[in-house]
Amino acid sequence: MSLHKKIEVDVLIIGTGLAAVSVALHLPSEMNVLLVSKGKRTETNSMRAQGGIASAYLERDHLSHQADTIQAAKGRTNDETITFITAAGRQAITELESFGVTFDRDASGHYTLGQEGAHSLPRIFHSGGDRTGERMMHQLLQHLHHPILEDTVVTELLTNNHQVVGARGYQGEIPIRISARAVVLATGGIGGLFLTSTNDPSLTGDGLVLAEQAGAALVDLGYIQHHPTVLVHNGKSQGLITEALRGAGAYLMTADGRRIMAGHPQGDLAARDEVAAVITATRKKEAVYLNTTAVKEIDIRFPTFVKKCESLNISTDLVEVTTGVHFLMGGIETDQAGRTMVPGLYAVGETASTGLHGKNRLASNSLLECVVVGKELAQQLQLEKRRPLPTTQSMADDETSRLEQLLTEVLQVDLQQELLEKALRTLMTEHPGQQTGRQAEINHLKKRTARLLLEGAIQRLKGEQQDEQMASATTA
Repeated sequence: MSLHKKIEVDVLIIGTGLAAVSVALHLPSEMNVLLVSKGKRTETNSMRAQGGIASAYLERDHLSHQADTIQAAKGRTNDETITFITAAGRQAITELESFGVTFDRDASGHYTLGQEGAHSLPRIFHSGGDRTGERMMHQLLQHLHHPILEDTVVTELLTNNHQVVGARGYQGEIPIRISARAVVLATGGIGGLFLTSTNDPSLTGDGLVLAEQAGAALVDLGYIQHHPTVLVHNGKSQGLITEALRGAGAYLMTADGRRIMAGHPQGDLAARDEVAAVITATRKKEAVYLNTTAVKEIDIRFPTFVKKCESLNISTDLVEVTTGVHFLMGGIETDQAGRTMVPGLYAVGETASTGLHGKNRLASNSLLECVVVGKELAQQLQLEKRRPLPTTQSMADDETSRLEQLLTEVLQVDLQQELLEKALRTLMTEHPGQQTGRQAEINHLKKRTARLLLEGAIQRLKGEQQDEQMASATTA
């Protein structure tokens, strides 16, 4: 007799962030849909999003947004995907408003748009100042009528004849098996694997391993975006400081008042990878600070930032900042409707790679991608024939005590191949543990994700070296 709890659904959505909820809201009401959350439904990166959502809604067309996305990405993009998302994204604001989401307006009723790094003009729609993600998610979750299982981790996708037919994992400590005619991975980012990150700690890249083991392709895992401004207090990271502050007049400086981005054509609103590189180089010699004295109505426009400073008993005028792991540009390879190469398997949001972000994501394009691709996925999703779930065995593993420290040390803004290869050898030589159960399988997923990220970073460096050699040979 099986001790597993068994559930049968049409669609299983793994995740409860904006990408997952966007899919669920657009699926037919008669469809049997289940969402699962590793922790609480609110423990997502979407809830933490501060800046807002980028959209060309008020512009004549999407072309400027498209051009900014391409320029910030610096290659490795899919032009058709960028065109589709920036064009369809013009309707995203009114669609969100139809679900009751409200965006900030001035006394005359006009939208108060923000401007962020590498955008050529203000096009960031925000809600509650820097509380956009929180307010958006609370509103959308109220409209969600499909059930959510919290405290439920998926540790393996189940396949039958090369088709994903369901998943297994744990609801609490109870083993669970779920039969599904379609599975959507919306597991978010990887920041929980690092000591300094803007992500929810529960997000450790599970979807990457689940997809790879099911036969899906992974691409560009070496391209990890580090957010330029993570608040530092007494030597410890205290969370994200929204880029919108710099769009409102804040600037980066050293203790003696030198503006570190003064030499860049876009100044403090340069692309994130470029700002992060300057901060990283500067912090090797001295601290970097964010000066916010020029920001008007900071209490109203940036309540999250103000509240954080108040909790630390520090002034909002000048705060120390560092960089922190923020977003994975690569992921599970999909088309613009979230389809993978494996029948029955879809992916959406940060865990997917559509070709929108390239080497460096344009600020506030992540929420837009969730809304646009989530809807497109729901409209094009096809239910496969239900097949029997295969028999599987649980995995055994032990805790890796230094995993977060190891990844934080080597997956930095400046990658060094020798250090990456040494870290990978360390992981590869560890023996599988003997513990079983929920935490053991989570540990297994974390270790496998770490290996994938290290391999991706090494592959990135080798590819860049080959490109440089080819360029040198061409100009010689």
